[in-house]
Amino acid sequence: MPLEFLELHNLRIYESAQLSPDPHLNLISGANASGKTTLLEAIHLLGTGRSFRTTQVEQLQRNTASDLRVLGQLRQNGDVSSVRLAFIHTETGRRASINGLEQRQVSGLAQYLPLQTISPDTHYEFQHSAKHRRGVLDWGLFHVEPEFPELWGRYQRILQQRNAALKHPGQSKARYVWDDDLVQVGEALNAKREDMTARLLSHYRACCQELLDSRHKVDLVLDPGWDQKHDLVQNLRQDRARDIARGFTHSGPHRADLQIILDAQASRLGASHGQYKILVIALRLAQIRFLVETRNRHCCLLIDDLAAELDRDHRARLTRALETLPVQIFVTATDASQIEREFWPSHKKFHVEQGVVTEQP
Repeated sequence: MPLEFLELHNLRIYESAQLSPDPHLNLISGANASGKTTLLEAIHLLGTGRSFRTTQVEQLQRNTASDLRVLGQLRQNGDVSSVRLAFIHTETGRRASINGLEQRQVSGLAQYLPLQTISPDTHYEFQHSAKHRRGVLDWGLFHVEPEFPELWGRYQRILQQRNAALKHPGQSKARYVWDDDLVQVGEALNAKREDMTARLLSHYRACCQELLDSRHKVDLVLDPGWDQKHDLVQNLRQDRARDIARGFTHSGPHRADLQIILDAQASRLGASHGQYKILVIALRLAQIRFLVETRNRHCCLLIDDLAAELDRDHRARLTRALETLPVQIFVTATDASQIEREFWPSHKKFHVEQGVVTEQP
């Protein structure tokens, strides 16, 4: 379901703005600090309930404004009907609605607007945060495995209970009553992540072939979050003294990690800065291809400053790879000519200047 209408109010420098995007490619150009990235941020809020630039939604709200609103309309595939999404932030907190019905959780928006984002900081976040790395697998599981969100929620609740008992001196007898449940749910989570790693790998290798020199060999390796010489039960037993001393659980899927291997070496150690960025971008494209192939789901790809830190050759390779994706793409650039448009089915150009959006011919 491509986004066919976007409206935002009181978001950063925007008092109000509207645009009707193209279902394929949307080029957003303008000078630095003109508001280009904020348009991508608005779409990200609409699809996830959060920003990809800050964890504080309050920082996004325009000065003196009482609320922040992002509204969108999605076109149903092959249908004249639409789905209306809304994200609103006020003094009382965040809320989301779908077709006018308020949602219990803001995350419900993601089922209707699957998003992938590539920003100039994407590879830095991936490099320095295991949460971002294992999130690659969890994003795919969220969209293709209906039971995954409940399974992950159960694991987090059990983990919180175990950690609370570890911290409380008076709950020494209750510290290990959660172990059986933690192991059962944790091993089920790990099995799903292992399966997702295997299913994603072929797409990832194909994307790397397109974006990197074909002589390079890549692999994805999942670290489950515990010492693999022993099972999770044994790790929990061995960690008891350390868990009690520090007040939290050291072993489990919440500590999982996903490693990119380039030419038989961990890419964070052996890849150049430019190679690492391409490896992470290829992983984002692989996630999209997996979702489209597995569930025939539409996806929205946000790319902030496509030209950042990419030479002309790699920029051309990336553009050719993007042309083959059956998704809606929003790209920002200081100069629209940086993006080749010859082979796109259709596209629209938007120019941004100090919070004013103008569609160009």
